[in-house]
Amino acid sequence: MLTAHYSIPLPADYDMNVIHRRVTDRSAPWDARTGLLLKAFCVTDAADGGHNSYAPFYVWAEPHEFGRFLTGAEYAGLCAAFGPVPVRTGTVLQCGIGSGPAGHLVSESEPLGPVTDLRDTVRAETERHRAVLADPSVHTHVVDLDPATMTLTRRTLLRAGAETPRPKNGERVLRVLHLSQPPHTTTG
Repeated sequence: MLTAHYSIPLPADYDMNVIHRRVTDRSAPWDARTGLLLKAFCVTDAADGGHNSYAPFYVWAEPHEFGRFLTGAEYAGLCAAFGPVPVRTGTVLQCGIGSGPAGHLVSESEPLGPVTDLRDTVRAETERHRAVLADPSVHTHVVDLDPATMTLTRRTLLRAGAETPRPKNGERVLRVLHLSQPPHTTTG
């Protein structure tokens, strides 16, 4: 499994209704996308005291399907609309995916430094992962590692209706406009 995430910064006066319409118009195919476990269509909004951005987050069960996304019409259309869009990826270390709608995504990254033995890190993250999933407001929790930068990223989707989180040190809070969770199918 792998994660993919990009964040497109938008001007402070950008009409975020354009993004809302984009998500409404383009989310249905993602609800049945082969090889995808979930796609959270996320935004931040200057009206909420932050800045405007469009920042989807994906969990791919099948990395070759992520490759098809990057080399297909979907990514080409994204770049045609917003210019070049760098996509960050990570190898999934922990993943617990819930069901139903989600309201917010909380993301935090931690640079690990020049680590050569990740076994202690994985053990600690396994315990943290179990504790996070025990919270009834948590929909999904995913921990990934970018081995090129040795950065660990924890992403927690909160259930729709859960209290809007206040970001803690280093956290980023995004609002989920739509959550696609296609039935898992494999391709041959």
